[in-house]
Amino acid sequence: MAVIKMPVSKLPKAKRERDCKRNTDKRKAQPTELDVCAICDEGGSLICCDGGCLRSFHPTRKVGEESKCTTLGLTEEQWQILESNDEKYICKNCKSKQHQCFACGLLGSSDLTSGTEVFQCKDKQCARFYHPKCVAEVLYPDSKSRALRFGNDVASGLEFHCPMHRCSLCKEAGNRDDKDMRLAVCGRCPTAYHRTCLPREISFRENKEKGIQKRAWDDVLPDQDFIYCMKHKMEKDLRTPRRDHIVFPDTRNPCAAKRPRGQETLKEDMIDRPLPSRSPQETEAGCDKVKPIDSFAPRHLFPRPHPGSCGCLDD
Repeated sequence: MAVIKMPVSKLPKAKRERDCKRNTDKRKAQPTELDVCAICDEGGSLICCDGGCLRSFHPTRKVGEESKCTTLGLTEEQWQILESNDEKYICKNCKSKQHQCFACGLLGSSDLTSGTEVFQCKDKQCARFYHPKCVAEVLYPDSKSRALRFGNDVASGLEFHCPMHRCSLCKEAGNRDDKDMRLAVCGRCPTAYHRTCLPREISFRENKEKGIQKRAWDDVLPDQDFIYCMKHKMEKDLRTPRRDHIVFPDTRNPCAAKRPRGQETLKEDMIDRPLPSRSPQETEAGCDKVKPIDSFAPRHLFPRPHPGSCGCLDD
């Protein structure tokens, strides 16, 4: 288990560089892109998953209060035990090998030994997962034949760099050593721009007179800018889009309905968010009718859920 500590008040002014060591040699002493809470995109006291997803979370409600984060729902006692014993923390997605596709938002099996549905970007500091069809259609939106071939290759084991490593406008790769050519990456969907290619609506400064909200930060990620692209509506009280983009698999009740407001956190190792809610018709038809999360890539790209990607775990 890895722990990051930094007062939220000092962020995003300070780079969220890791002051803790990972157990994986490939990532030892290297800052990653995801050293902020995966739910609220803020820093502070974070617990880091050692399972391979590279995500960090606010562990308790208390440490997430300032950023209005739902947190993992651990008790203070559980958090102190983990922190003092330096134990590994593995999130529920990594435990069950069920990860979300960063394009459509649906859960799929990431088990490379059998029935793999979502595949991880080859960049070791990226860690995002995708369905083959999803990543293919994002990379090749204007060619169905190329997208089909690429998707089949990914499903067959082809390693790939995901769309987050090329500008969505000019299609060129980023350069971390050149400030104008480094990438600004969206925290909600596979959209990235060179700093010089950023749309005017994605601003580093807020301008209330012109009604411009701040959507970009240059001091959050190491060697990259952080943005929320225009596909995501900003919430005024949060200053981020809605924080409904993270889904953990619920092994107790795979078809659980959405919990009422105010019951987001559960005790011990429970999930903090359930699967997307379903209509009676969808529930009757089975779990393979789960709707994509609205805050991800355009829905027209993914009109039908992928088999087995509803978040249900096989018996």
